[in-house]
Formats: sequence, structure tokens, C-alpha cells
Amino acid sequence: MKLYRIELEVKSALVTPLKGDTIWGHFVWGIANHEGEDSVKSFLDSCKTSEPPLITSSAFPHGFVCKQLRKPPKHENLTPEKYAQIKVLKKQKYEKASLYFDVSEPTNDMQTKVDSGAFIKETHTHNSISRIDGTVSEGALYSIEETWPRKSEEEKYPIFDLYVLSSYETVRVRQLAEWAFENGYGADSSIGKGEISVKTISEVQRKTASKNYMALAPFVVSDINNIKNLRADIFVRSGKIGGAFASNLIPWKKTVVLYEEGAVFESDKEIEFIGQLLTNVHADSRICQSAFAPVVPVED
Repeated sequence: MKLYRIELEVKSALVTPLKGDTIWGHFVWGIANHEGEDSVKSFLDSCKTSEPPLITSSAFPHGFVCKQLRKPPKHENLTPEKYAQIKVLKKQKYEKASLYFDVSEPTNDMQTKVDSGAFIKETHTHNSISRIDGTVSEGALYSIEETWPRKSEEEKYPIFDLYVLSSYETVRVRQLAEWAFENGYGADSSIGKGEISVKTISEVQRKTASKNYMALAPFVVSDINNIKNLRADIFVRSGKIGGAFASNLIPWKKTVVLYEEGAVFESDKEIEFIGQLLTNVHADSRICQSAFAPVVPVED
């Protein structure tokens, strides 16, 4: 399969993080909206095999990828200066993509943006609306946290990199990406959040040959016997169905536990991705959950 890097322009605030499993779900909805249910079924059936045709990473600030989860440092003779350095490194969320891919170095302006924090968080308070009569519920408030991508001085809109591992040709991958984001991304897209457009797409090459790998999106381990020395953070995903399924009486998928992007593990055989498509995550058997991720070889 080929590994593509898609540059995305993020033109608004985001309510939903740019996680690989959510992004992959938008690709599926793009197929559904343009090619119909039969095409979606065919696509999902192919994703249940050992060779899925399309797997997406999470999206990262342009020129960067997630930081690999390295081994804990040794604490012998730990000085205040060394401890302060450990704290600084722990707060860093991204590393240069040029460490792992044959791509250009990020500019100093981009580095400064990432060092300052790729996102600016804002909390907005809203009135609760009664679903019975459509009026405002007195005294009932809720808050939503929005994240505004921080842009550098050289950008009109912040640019993020999405890595897509696919057996499709470039034209098809770009088409699917444009369909994925044409109606907005994530929660509150109907009121202008998550406005994203595709800027460029190009094939990239991995720089390192190694038996150690880093995952670029959330994933599960389908066969623990195939990997060793896994280092990973986990999070709980309680997914909610949307689109044409939004009126379903059961809006929530079953809860699953996923490993975070940046996880590092060892594999004796050469691989391009890890994980699988999860089925039976909802009463409606058509609904699935992405739990696979592109991987990149790393030096441990």
C-alpha cells in the first residue's frame, strides 16, 4: 500500500478532536453520501479483511507527527535541572515529521507555533433546549469546549497533516478526503464548526527500517502474540452515531478502550498498520468502529 500525506486547511474552531478513528468515519460517510449504501457495504467488507484498503492517521500540525511514547528516563542522580527538562519534554505533544518521513523540515515559524501550543481552548456556555416543546429550559445551562487551531504568521489558515495508508490511487484518495470534510467535521458542524478543506496530497516514504513501530492513530491490538514491548496510553471511546443514523433510538455505540496514537511496540515481521475494524459495536450491525492505525518505523 501507499502512504499519502494530505494537507488540510482548518478554517474554524473544532469541537471534536482530529482523531484518526473519527476522521476515518467521515471518509465512510463521504462514500455513503456520494455512492450509496452498496458502496459503503463493499468498502466495510473489505476493511474487515487482513488488508483494509484505507486507514487514516490522526491529524497533526503541518510538519509534525505525534510524539512517540519513549521509555521512562532513569532517575539516578536526578538533579533539579534534569527534572525540569523531563517536565518540559513530557508536555511536548509533537515531533518533527522529518524524523520519520522523507519530508521537509518545518519552518521556525511553525516550530514556534507548536511550541506555544497547537490549539487555543475556549469554553462557551449554552442554554439547554427542551426536546418536548422546543423552548429554553429555565436555569439549565451546559458548556462546550472549543479549540481554535493556532496559526503561524505565514498561514492564512492553520494547516494540518493527515496520513492515509491506502491501496487506492492518488486521485481516489483525494476524492474521498474531499467528500469526508465537505459537510464539516465533528460536533456542531451544522453551525460552522469543523470547516476543513483539502489543500494538497502527496505520497511520502518512511525513512527508517526498524522492528520498532509507532502508531499514528488510536487502535486496538487484534493479536497480542504478534507484538512485544508495547508502551501506550489508553482512552475510553464512547462513540455516538450521526448522519442518517442520528434519529436512532440508541444514539451511542458500545464503549471501547483504545490505545492512543504515539504508542510504540515491537514486531518481528514488517508491518504497515496495526489493529482492526471493530464490529458489533451497536444494535445496528452495519455500524462499525475504526480501531486500526498506520504505523511508522522508529528507533527505540
